[in-house]
Amino acid sequence: MDEGHPVLSSSRDRNGGELIGGSVFSGWSGTLVRLRAIEPEDGGYYQDFAQDIAGSRSVYMVEPPRSRERVRKDIERLGQAEGYNDCFALAVESIGGQGMIGAVSTHRTDGRAGTFSYGLGIGAAYRRRGYGSAVARILLTYMFTERRYHKCLVEIHADNAASLRLHDRLGFVQEGLLREQEFLAGRHCDVVLMGLLRREFLAAEPADARSDE
Repeated sequence: MDEGHPVLSSSRDRNGGELIGGSVFSGWSGTLVRLRAIEPEDGGYYQDFAQDIAGSRSVYMVEPPRSRERVRKDIERLGQAEGYNDCFALAVESIGGQGMIGAVSTHRTDGRAGTFSYGLGIGAAYRRRGYGSAVARILLTYMFTERRYHKCLVEIHADNAASLRLHDRLGFVQEGLLREQEFLAGRHCDVVLMGLLRREFLAAEPADARSDE
């Protein structure tokens, strides 16, 4: 996950012209979730998430267990890092709840082309409640309106049906397939490329918030 924190500031429209559809960024909180800076006390979430990954073998590669002190230092470094080129990581909290339930980060930002990618993870105990969709909409609204990016491109494991459905509902379009691109759970798997243009996101009507994420 990329280190850093976003800097809220205005910028010139990378595409020239006015915003489409009148959408504006209204803050880091919605009806389901809020996004905030990652804090030292969030170490418990990362410990649980690492165990979930090791148990399911569905995401990322399995790594050796990390001590609480190692996690604490990693979280401290992540929380103190400055954002660079719109790359940042944020914690996800549920509205009315306490503690971190997920994380989201931006990466591969290209200011000249106006493109970016992002990664999103929700703890196993909090999936299928609409949190993933809510987080994605907040982040996409920020990147497409405040930062004026032109396109978001994501890479999704072909076996990750929940994420594919989520991004389809968000308006992403499949643009390609990388055959046997990654090694996961003992075999090579395909990776699906999905893209969303700024004008498509801003012109779309709000979709059903329910999600498998």
